[in-house]
Amino acid sequence: MRYYKKQQMQQMEQKAVERGVSMEQLMEYAGGAAARFIQRKYELRGKRVTILCGKGNNGGDGYVAARLLRECGAYVSIVLAEGFPATDLARQAYGRMGAGVVSVDWEREPRAVRQAVSDADIMIDGLYGFGFHGAVSEYIGVLIQLANQSRAPIIALDIPSGVECDTGAVHGPCIRADYTVTFTVPKPGHILYPGREFCGEVIPAAAGIPGEVVEQAVPALETLGPEKIKSLFHPRDSQSNKGDYGKLLCVCGSEGMAGAAIMCASAGLRCGAGLVNLALPRSIYPIAAGRLLESVFTLLDREEDGNLTPDSRERLQKALEGAAACVIGCGLSTAPGIPELVEELLLIARCPVVLDADGLNAVCNKPDILREAAKTKPVIITPHPGEMARLMGCSIQEVQADRLESASRFAREYGVITVLKGAGTLIAHPDGRTLMNLTGNPGMARGGSGDILAGMVGSFAAQGMEPLNAASAAVYLHGLAGDRCAARLSQQGMLPTDMLGEFPGLFLEYAH
Repeated sequence: MRYYKKQQMQQMEQKAVERGVSMEQLMEYAGGAAARFIQRKYELRGKRVTILCGKGNNGGDGYVAARLLRECGAYVSIVLAEGFPATDLARQAYGRMGAGVVSVDWEREPRAVRQAVSDADIMIDGLYGFGFHGAVSEYIGVLIQLANQSRAPIIALDIPSGVECDTGAVHGPCIRADYTVTFTVPKPGHILYPGREFCGEVIPAAAGIPGEVVEQAVPALETLGPEKIKSLFHPRDSQSNKGDYGKLLCVCGSEGMAGAAIMCASAGLRCGAGLVNLALPRSIYPIAAGRLLESVFTLLDREEDGNLTPDSRERLQKALEGAAACVIGCGLSTAPGIPELVEELLLIARCPVVLDADGLNAVCNKPDILREAAKTKPVIITPHPGEMARLMGCSIQEVQADRLESASRFAREYGVITVLKGAGTLIAHPDGRTLMNLTGNPGMARGGSGDILAGMVGSFAAQGMEPLNAASAAVYLHGLAGDRCAARLSQQGMLPTDMLGEFPGLFLEYAH
């Protein structure tokens, strides 16, 4: 599914007008699309339909729907939430409703409005459209709360009132719709949290904009689906060997954080890399070696100042030269010498690099290193919101307020593929493409999940997958493994390591 922002919708409307479709016709198409959906969904004859209308063109869509639903035999009441319509288009639509539609004013006739809301068999939200931003007034908030408390199903026109189109942000009272009839194309606010929780089932409906106009627009966001992920995998050559599937180097782990390194390397192995080389401190080698029988190891020693010994540095550089992809950061720690090590590896690597966890912490004060590193190879970063905030020099709340813009802007500015983890993980490419994942569940919200994801991304990249595809496949399958674990073990009881056991079954479906 593709999603388009407010500005893109405005541009599409303008292009439609240039091709001879009037704004009046677009409003008629939109209101008609909503009315047809409601007619298909419900028996209308004799039913009471209450339509909440704002003073703008979204209210105008409601007036068109009111006229058409009245013609279907429904008893229709219009609630003027903010008084008489304020735009020419909305006023024209209001004038064409006819005498059969009852109109009540929220300010002047609050009792009548309350009665219309209470009596409704079907409620339509036409308060605000895709241009809404901020929070509704306290006055309108009361009306929204009345609607949400009613027994009637609610159908939102284009987007529930109170949800911001571009961000999915909800800053106050908001219509909680059962269905949202979105005109022409879905909007990011339909799929981004928290707006997603208010939309109910989203029904895209043609609304007068020519198909070729829509096709020419570049979506702000696309969602990942199973067919796309399946297309990224191909049968293995019967004459291949381990060298054909890439060497993955994982520079991970520290004292007290052996588990992170083990999970990263385990995911790399389970996802098909030909060889996984785990570079880690010599002190935790016995722990890792006892768990990873298929991995090879590069053992690292440190001097008193925290920097690697010359021999260790040489071994690590040699391992990096032979790698097809590299993961840096899982459990690496923030000890002295780590920022210098991460910076050096980023700059000398010539293969795709996945930077996670402490690898990100090492560069948060010098993010320009990412831009420099990305000039010579693909760099994929996998931050959670806290790490993203440190990289951007802002608060977690600011990141979460507009996740789509945070991920896409960072990717563009620094030239790195940015995987912003969380509910609805986003994958932003420097060229402007942004993908969203819909698999996964809250049971994955625990330490270790990110280490497995980083190993998956690195494994697919080592096998030759284009970096954006490697990130997309990893994020999607990681979430799907989590969903299957939750179904089998519960969200409460599942562990990140349980997901590793789901990979073989997933690859039978997606890569067989």
